[in-house]
Amino acid sequence: KICCIGAGYVGGPTMAVIALKCPSIEVAVVDISVARITAWNSDELPIYEPGLDDVVKQCRGKNLFFSSEVEKHVSEADIVFVSVNTPTKTRGLGAGKAADLTYWESAARMIADVSKSDKIVVEKSTVPVKTAEAIEKILTHNS
Repeated sequence: KICCIGAGYVGGPTMAVIALKCPSIEVAVVDISVARITAWNSDELPIYEPGLDDVVKQCRGKNLFFSSEVEKHVSEADIVFVSVNTPTKTRGLGAGKAADLTYWESAARMIADVSKSDKIVVEKSTVPVKTAEAIEKILTHNS
């Protein structure tokens, strides 16, 4: 099973294509925004990309699922993609230049907290060099 945290412009389309190309693998896209998940489960997708509607319609409900039950799907997954917002910091060291990794760190802590087995964790967000090392520390310290 694959789970992607973040149902935005990167997570949703990426997982839809994985579901299309790997029909025997269950793919769950999760987000804390119920409104965003509702939109992915509707006929009016929250984003537009050429051909995306057709891909989602072919897979949704078969091996592609959109859910706000983040912890449930993360705990069941073998592979977890993290595709969360990494906006530019607005204050503190690096304000206006550095990425704010608050959402990424929060996702890593949650993955560590709910995981009962080993997982492959994939950075899908745009993050600075060496972020993987910091995230590894969170994942291994909390697990």
